[in-house]
Amino acid sequence: MPAYAISRLEKSFPGSPGGAVRQALDGVSFVVNSGELLVVLGKNGAGKSTLLRVLAGLTAPEGGDIRSEGKSLAGIPPYQRDIAMVFQNFSLYPRFSVSKNLEMPLRSRGSRLTEDEITARVNETADMLGLLSKLQRRPGELSGGEMQRVALGRALIRRPKLFLLDEPLTHLDARLREQLRTEIRDLQRRLGVTMIYVTHDHEEAMVLGDRILALDQGRVLQIGTPEEIYKKPRNSKVAGLLGRPPINLIPSDKAAELGLPQGRGRMVGIRPESFRVMAAENGAAEVKAVENLGPALEVVLEAGGMLLRALMPPSSRPKIGDKMQMSVDPGALHWFSE
Repeated sequence: MPAYAISRLEKSFPGSPGGAVRQALDGVSFVVNSGELLVVLGKNGAGKSTLLRVLAGLTAPEGGDIRSEGKSLAGIPPYQRDIAMVFQNFSLYPRFSVSKNLEMPLRSRGSRLTEDEITARVNETADMLGLLSKLQRRPGELSGGEMQRVALGRALIRRPKLFLLDEPLTHLDARLREQLRTEIRDLQRRLGVTMIYVTHDHEEAMVLGDRILALDQGRVLQIGTPEEIYKKPRNSKVAGLLGRPPINLIPSDKAAELGLPQGRGRMVGIRPESFRVMAAENGAAEVKAVENLGPALEVVLEAGGMLLRALMPPSSRPKIGDKMQMSVDPGALHWFSE
């Protein structure tokens, strides 16, 4: 039995005066397995945060059900759901020390822990997150990464059944995001906790997720392992969520002009790494831009009146204006009807 089973969730919000109703969740259904880290990936407005708020009991759905270990959570208030949530902002008490911030969830209603047990739990959590030396400091004396560790610690210290993380690394710089996502993944594996992590960042989704749920306009587009989602996207929207540089989406009539093998679908998707690009005096593609990504060069080429992105090794040294010959293995083509 899955840890959580979500079925046909519906939630809408009124639009601006005279505007149309916005459907935030439109029949959302999926399961979360015990000890799994499920990433919900989608663009802004996909319904990701609304989904977490509904799961936590902070927002009431208009339809559907959430079942934990077979039991419905309908009508169960947030504090009785045994779910911890970490938001984009740190949501720390600025006048309290790190120690006081960490222990706050342990002093909520219904807690029966003794003072010694609370102290032990605070020290254990702080040690796990590298915060032992910061326990007497206030949030204003911490770095952004340290504040986010405290926010994570406040969720971990409760030892809940489910962790919900709503883009927790958004406000951190790139180096800290990379460091903390590694720490989050390591913590999740060591503790064996069940976690749903919301993000719009494809790298976070690929690195963190046991599985990825692709969400768009309140609808589940696809759910699968990172490899499945990347290599076998169900439609062009899913394909566009993963990969940098982004996938090339080419209308079927243009594909024929480019000499690509024909297939069934309205458009064909080609990952930049799937192109084979070689310098050729009579090549049909012309280099329009080159960006050094470190291990590879991202090259923008004009061919058949379209701009296409490809990856080339740094040793190739293409220059703007160079003529190129492009080819692709038919097995690397993704044909989409939508």
